[in-house]
Amino acid sequence: MAEALAAGSQVFHLELLGEARLRHDGVALPLERRTAAVLAWLALEGPHPKYRLAGLLWAESSEVTARNNMRQLLRRLRLATGAELVQGGDVLSLADGITIDAAELQAHVLAGRHARALELDGVLLAALEFDDCPEFQTWLENARERLDKLRRRAASAESEARERAGDLTGALGLAEKLLELDPYSEEAWRRLMRLHYVAGDRMAALNAFERCRRLLREELATQPLPQTVALAREIERGPPTPAVPRAPATKLPLSVLRPPVLVGREREWAKMEEAWAAGMTIFLSGEPGVGKTRLAHDFAASRGQYLVLESRPGEAHVAYATHVRLLRQFLARRPDPKPEPWIRREMARLMPDMAGPEGLPPPMMDEHDRSRFLEAHCQLVYQLCAGLDAIVADDLQNMDAATAEFALLMLSRRHDGPAESSFPRFIDTYRTGELSPFGASCVQQLVDAGLAVIIEVEPLETHAVGSLLGSLELAGAEELTSHVVRYTGGNPLFIMEALRHLLENGGLERGWPEHVHPSGRGRDLIQQRLERLTPPALQVARLVALARTAFAPELAGEVLEMSPMALATHMAELEAAHVLRGEHFTHELLFEVVRETIPPSLVPLLHRRLASALEQRKAAPVVVAQHWMEGKEPERAAPFFVAAANAEASAFRHMEAALLYFRAASALEEAGSFEEAARVRARARHIPSA
Repeated sequence: MAEALAAGSQVFHLELLGEARLRHDGVALPLERRTAAVLAWLALEGPHPKYRLAGLLWAESSEVTARNNMRQLLRRLRLATGAELVQGGDVLSLADGITIDAAELQAHVLAGRHARALELDGVLLAALEFDDCPEFQTWLENARERLDKLRRRAASAESEARERAGDLTGALGLAEKLLELDPYSEEAWRRLMRLHYVAGDRMAALNAFERCRRLLREELATQPLPQTVALAREIERGPPTPAVPRAPATKLPLSVLRPPVLVGREREWAKMEEAWAAGMTIFLSGEPGVGKTRLAHDFAASRGQYLVLESRPGEAHVAYATHVRLLRQFLARRPDPKPEPWIRREMARLMPDMAGPEGLPPPMMDEHDRSRFLEAHCQLVYQLCAGLDAIVADDLQNMDAATAEFALLMLSRRHDGPAESSFPRFIDTYRTGELSPFGASCVQQLVDAGLAVIIEVEPLETHAVGSLLGSLELAGAEELTSHVVRYTGGNPLFIMEALRHLLENGGLERGWPEHVHPSGRGRDLIQQRLERLTPPALQVARLVALARTAFAPELAGEVLEMSPMALATHMAELEAAHVLRGEHFTHELLFEVVRETIPPSLVPLLHRRLASALEQRKAAPVVVAQHWMEGKEPERAAPFFVAAANAEASAFRHMEAALLYFRAASALEEAGSFEEAARVRARARHIPSA
């Protein structure tokens, strides 16, 4: 029966949003409470031990009774449907071929099909409560919140897309829907105010502000944030309405924005299959734009649920920057993990908002404290990884050494601890030859121990480029294969940039333009894309490149002296041009080209403004120090390097502390403070094992 189901002879649709029902051949079968619970858990969390799930649903019963009740539930479901919808012995999973509305909602949002996601309305298991199953009830509440977050994300993204396309009516409707989903979000209120204003309805924008202020005062006994008040005042003053970003003159096909088929990667895929079967960590190495990220994502998606972790430019010197982002992503997925008190205390060392009533923990005093810190984070990651099959860690060359050290510990212990079976596999990407010496050492240690494999991702060969061009369904594209290979070297990113260039300059009907030469490859096309931006939008992109991980819209508004409304308009233009996605570049190569084209005279000025603003925001000392150095202010950088070194020393990261003390001393010497520099160098030399 299960084989028939998988083959498609029986089609079942599981409705979990709203009333729980199972549809088959036009008939809707209402689901009993615990049956709906089993199907919802397996649909959203994946395979699960049968009797552990029974313990969740019959929490007050004995183990024998719970097991018997689970067997009877599965039997009744089988008799009612005539099919094995739930498969497995000790571990249960849903049969292939079942469609699930809640899973479709997740898939639509992750794939960017936001309008379709918003069509799927309803609360997860809306009419059902599980007060007698407290652990399952907690899971259900968290799952409902996760789906609500997806809907909010879809409404926000679709509203932005409608605005970029010039459909202000549609954008306004979705902004109102976003407020229905999250009425206390001031970001959503500001979006609604700004959209009314750019649509020419100043009074509606001010009325939206009054609605926001009244709601916050009456229900939360608070006032709007300063940026919301500032936006209202700007609207009240009535400056000229900013122009709505225009849609591109030539609408680019989705196939050019993201090719529908992964081609030319059979060799790499086979090696990844072999490594996965052996339980090994997979490292994909290659040149920028060669397609490492796409390959990693597609392979991870073929293995089940996965999470993406990006190491971003500028993080290499900020201890645990990448690790903290991973924890934040985990906590967004499972917002209330309820760690043991001692684990929460250790988490607070990196995330002060996690501190309990007793406040922040005292500084670490010895290696025992450091071991306890690492053990706490290992246990927390094991707990938060439940239900994940893989983690894609992108751009390892940007990862800080502290995170790399922690990852090495986790991966080395993976085969020894009890969490081995539940801990997700890592699929990591990095640029060939760009890993730090410590990062390269970590990778090599795993490879030498037989726990990892490095797979080189090469540019596409000629026949693969032809297949790629053929898959895009663009008239005339496949005929340009030899020109594309010659110009791009088979680099997939450069291929798509070349096609984007041809489409935006009159299509492909005229063939390959004679003025295009292979020497610049893809960078000159990226440069041409940047040249089409308005000057203020290009200015914002330059600031994003210089600020790196410290970038935030509020910071940009302060540094560039732009109003929130103007800044939002320029950010929307950058997204429409596929330069930014949110607050980050769509590809690291874009980041590099933008950074390279900033006028040299402008660089120190922007760095000084960034350093001053970040200093006021209490940013990580090493980040502030770096901006003061690049702003040609070494004397102002030195105290922040010392503060960063002190923090590393207190965490018993002796080598990192010594390096930061030496950087502080060099900054002082550059500023002419030689005596102080000598004292700082002496501190570095007295660090143990430095």
